[in-house]
Amino acid sequence: MENLVLRAYFSDNALKKHSHYHDCHQIIFVTKGKAQFCVNEAIYDASAGSVMIFSRYENHAINISSDSYERYVLHIHPSADVRQNKTYAIFSNRPAGFNNLINVSDNLSQFKDLFARITDEFNHADKMSEDMLQLLVDQLLILICRRLPDEILSFDEADFETVADVQRRFEKEYYKRYTLNELAKEYSISSSSLSHQFKRITGASVMGYLQSCRIATAKKYLSKTNMDIGEIVERCGFSDNSNFSRTFKNMCGMSPSQFREKYK
Repeated sequence: MENLVLRAYFSDNALKKHSHYHDCHQIIFVTKGKAQFCVNEAIYDASAGSVMIFSRYENHAINISSDSYERYVLHIHPSADVRQNKTYAIFSNRPAGFNNLINVSDNLSQFKDLFARITDEFNHADKMSEDMLQLLVDQLLILICRRLPDEILSFDEADFETVADVQRRFEKEYYKRYTLNELAKEYSISSSSLSHQFKRITGASVMGYLQSCRIATAKKYLSKTNMDIGEIVERCGFSDNSNFSRTFKNMCGMSPSQFREKYK
């Protein structure tokens, strides 16, 4: 079993962070000070008691607006499976009305204690630490999800299971060729129904989500290997170099080579 928590730490570093990249989901809990988070085209003003949720597909920038700034940071494995635990949908799904910032300032001490326990368990591993981390993260996500609007996670179970299964396939087998009609046929529903369900639950189109999975993997190859662009194109399932470069620039705001130069 892959570890759920990849990193957990507390920091009082107040340096500004430009748009950056992690190949994982991320939770930031602000405990002191003020900061502005830019996520895609949205801007959030965070202060003590703000929990910020980022998926592996979301670039974000942080602008510290106070002299002191303290927070807990959790890095969560990108393959956290919504089919096993529905609360993990908070990492990958962005339906209408979703807000990356969740305000928990009315119960600051409870969340501080929970983040501190997760951080301590991660950094001082003991017997069955991974099991304990799983329980603590599950508790954290349940508390966060209780604060979301009802419509964010309240979907028909059959629809949710279908969409979650498609997401899981894309995240594991992003390199394969798919069509909406073929996918719909496999799940014995119409292509329009699959498209509607997927958009309503995740906030993305079916093929748009597939592209996000492919681009996320391409980012990993660009930042962590010396693999040439042609091989990345083939491994990630893009039709050709020009299609890859165009899609990458549209989604990331820079070319693949610029991304590699910045993050490798």
